[in-house]
Amino acid sequence: MNEKSFTLIELLVVIAIIGILAGFIIVSMSGASSSANDSRRKADINQLSKAVMIHKTNNPDSLLPIENCTIGGGATPCSASVLSVLGSASILRDPNNTQYYSYSSIDGNHYTVSAELSDENVYTFDSSTGQYTIETLSPIIPIDGVCGISAGVEHSIIPTENLCSAGIASIVSGDGVPYNWICSGIDGGDDASCSATKIGWIDTGLGFYVMKYEAKDVGGIATSATSGTPWVNISQTNAIAECQSLGSGYHLITNAEWTSLARHIAAQPSNWSTGTVGSGVLSRGYSASTTYASDGFQNTVPAPTTGTLNDVYNTGVNTVGSSGIFDLKRIHSLANGKTVWDLAGNVWEWNSDTCTQGSGAGNWYNSTWIEWSDTNLGDYERSTAGPNPLYTSTQNAGRYLGCIANGNALIRGGKWSNGFVSGVFALLLNYSPANFDTNVGFRCAK
Repeated sequence: MNEKSFTLIELLVVIAIIGILAGFIIVSMSGASSSANDSRRKADINQLSKAVMIHKTNNPDSLLPIENCTIGGGATPCSASVLSVLGSASILRDPNNTQYYSYSSIDGNHYTVSAELSDENVYTFDSSTGQYTIETLSPIIPIDGVCGISAGVEHSIIPTENLCSAGIASIVSGDGVPYNWICSGIDGGDDASCSATKIGWIDTGLGFYVMKYEAKDVGGIATSATSGTPWVNISQTNAIAECQSLGSGYHLITNAEWTSLARHIAAQPSNWSTGTVGSGVLSRGYSASTTYASDGFQNTVPAPTTGTLNDVYNTGVNTVGSSGIFDLKRIHSLANGKTVWDLAGNVWEWNSDTCTQGSGAGNWYNSTWIEWSDTNLGDYERSTAGPNPLYTSTQNAGRYLGCIANGNALIRGGKWSNGFVSGVFALLLNYSPANFDTNVGFRCAK
């Protein structure tokens, strides 16, 4: 008799086949188990529904317990009253010991009993229809938090309404520069961080907040308000102190912040007379002059009113109006839709920095009024405080007057009668931090 043995390859093939067959068997058994469990659930729901029917028949004048609960356990277990209604059927349990059958009645007359099936659909008996149904559960869809219409605008008081258009609003925090809150997502949705400001402050979108208007003296407090005229006759030293007194993080605007804001303004098409960046002119604000420009009239005092559509243009001597020439427009727009008033013209504004005379990095050129294109400004001044790309007073960028003494303060923007000297890049370096003048004010930032 010839005896043959399996080769190693044949053994491996046999083992593989056995593994595949075993997998089929396991899957089949799993499916059979699920089917058996669902059959039991349906039978149990049938028994539970009949138990309640029997109770109602025996107690026609009694209402059913008004509850929405799970039978025998879970997060919201049914009360003893429900279990009493179910009688001996109250011991029925789902085959999966982490799930529970459910009972619900909202009016004491009709009721439902239900079970979750293996495919996560729900098998329910509803007494109001007398039918057994299988309901497909809608998938849980995450809802992202979305900021409401209170975000990104100015408020006279802490906002409490319209905080979120989707999601759940947190408590609003902050002093108004800014106000902050969270719109929390629902069912796993993403949270949204929301913010707004108090009246008179704007988010520049450049990493800092700034007064929308030049600071006004309101009861001895530096305030960004429409009414009144700018707080002048104040030294740089005192302007620094007034801004700091507003609270933690508040400060007199720095040269870096001012320059960043001015360059941002110059990069917005809406701030150019033609609607194209670099073409035409920027507006130089309330600055009409017959000495430093050919405007046909010259102001002698700051603008009389601020903040409304009737105050946007310098229209005549010490006069403002709702329309006028673009050069004398008082507002500039930011990319985020915010506007800032009088960054050019009206009154000069202290920055927190000081100058050191000289050439090279860190030093400021000493000169009379010159253009930003002057070669003496190419080693430091233009990159630190000037327009980039380069603009001059031809585009209403403003001019430069140099550091006449070490330690002098930086003053920006121009005043009411400076004409072409005025502009968002205008820079004056001839006042010490202790000096004050009727044409120099300030603006705080945070």
